[in-house]
Amino acid sequence: MSLSLILGTLFNALYQASLLALVTFAITLIFKTSYTTNFAQGSIGTFTSFFATIFHLNVLTKLFPNMSSVMLIILAMGSGFIIGFILGILIDIILIRKSKFSNVLTKQMITMGMVLVLTGVVATVYKGYLTPPPSVPAFFDTEQAVRFMVDGREVSFLYQRILTILLSVIIIFTIFALLKFTKWGLGVRATASNEKVASMMGVNTKFITAMSWGIAASIGSIAAFLYAVDQTLNTGLMVFMQVNGFLAGVMGGFATFFGPVVGAILIPVVNAFAQRYFGIWSMVFIYVLVLVVVLIRPTGLFGKKVAKKV
Repeated sequence: MSLSLILGTLFNALYQASLLALVTFAITLIFKTSYTTNFAQGSIGTFTSFFATIFHLNVLTKLFPNMSSVMLIILAMGSGFIIGFILGILIDIILIRKSKFSNVLTKQMITMGMVLVLTGVVATVYKGYLTPPPSVPAFFDTEQAVRFMVDGREVSFLYQRILTILLSVIIIFTIFALLKFTKWGLGVRATASNEKVASMMGVNTKFITAMSWGIAASIGSIAAFLYAVDQTLNTGLMVFMQVNGFLAGVMGGFATFFGPVVGAILIPVVNAFAQRYFGIWSMVFIYVLVLVVVLIRPTGLFGKKVAKKV
């Protein structure tokens, strides 16, 4: 494999990894604070992507015809961010807390129900935009790229993908900084360690979980909007990313916040190079790889065994 091909493959893999890292971190944040897997993470992102795209198409461009395209896209993406944040908080406050039997299985069933609800809402409210689907606004045209020659071959890095990688890195590092240096982050880590003890120590665990749901949903909304730029906007937009987000969490280990993010980077990178040898079977290779990791280390690459006294 030539150097130019390696660089191009690695760049595209990092682009996929940046988006998957956002999705995986959102899933991990909810898992650590609410002790459940949010099956609706992808559906929330799909719903907000439709909202932001239609809002940009039918409202923003007509209300602000003289505004720059970049600002219009920022406003559209911001609207999806806000809707996702509100939706995440409402799911926690109204559905999760008000459930009659609040346990892990109940929470999972609620999120699975939200998948059906949000998919139905998108198919009903935006049915006029499903065929043909509108194009999600992008900051840069597909022709705009950094181009250079390596080994006599042209290598191009699309501006849109570079921006996606940078935004993802900034968001991930910002959230990790908040987790480490803020009172909210201390509350999240305390709640993730032991919710009952954290509550006894004065941590407002209800506020922590509500904010975690809101932040996770808003992060997923940004990831979905950026991902939709290269995809067809449809009700199953984030299914593939959702599945791989869970795989990344399992591979990296849900015991830490950074483990799943590392898993989210490894999966697209390994898959990109595996495609050269396995073709359409590359994801099967990834699934087998994750299975091997789990068999060797059931808690994941960065997982830790927890000893409980009885």
